Amino acid sequence: MADLKQLDWDLLLFLNDWGNDAVDLFFNIITHKLASIPLYAYLLYVLYKKLKRKELIIALITIAIMIALSDQLALLFKNTLVQRLRPFKEPGLEGLVSKVGRSGGTYGFYSGHASSAFALAAFMWMHLRRSRRKLAIIVVIWAVIVAYSRVYLGVHYPGDVLMGAFMGSLIGYGSFKGYAFAKAKYGKSSRK
Repeated sequence: MADLKQLDWDLLLFLNDWGNDAVDLFFNIITHKLASIPLYAYLLYVLYKKLKRKELIIALITIAIMIALSDQLALLFKNTLVQRLRPFKEPGLEGLVSKVGRSGGTYGFYSGHASSAFALAAFMWMHLRRSRRKLAIIVVIWAVIVAYSRVYLGVHYPGDVLMGAFMGSLIGYGSFKGYAFAKAKYGKSSRK
């Protein structure tokens, strides 16, 4: 376990704040949830064009539940189950970690940003992988950049974002399966 912790620390120090002010600004913008609104709006438009009315409503309800579950589960792990200090709060890393970004609290395992980004990416990948493959790939790349931004900014360890990406992907895949079930049961009768 000590080797894994050391690997996480070493990766953090390698990946944290290697850039200049412009790179810092880029990652601070990417990590802010409001910066993703144009992408979310476009994905909503794509779903609107692709799905029937009831299917769209089911998809939007599913996405809302998925993001809430992703965020709340990450908070449960961070603040109750694990309570691992964020890198900039870790006494053993004092003076070594550059904290470029704002943080949501004392504890960081696992990353809610990474979890939510990957939940949405997995959900949209399942929707778009055949009809809009390039867009699906862009959403996955966006999730990777959001996850990495947390390490770059010094507010999460690489292990935090990897676990967030894993949990988010599971939640996104499970949510898509739930959506498919609800669509089959409730989404048949109405057209646009």
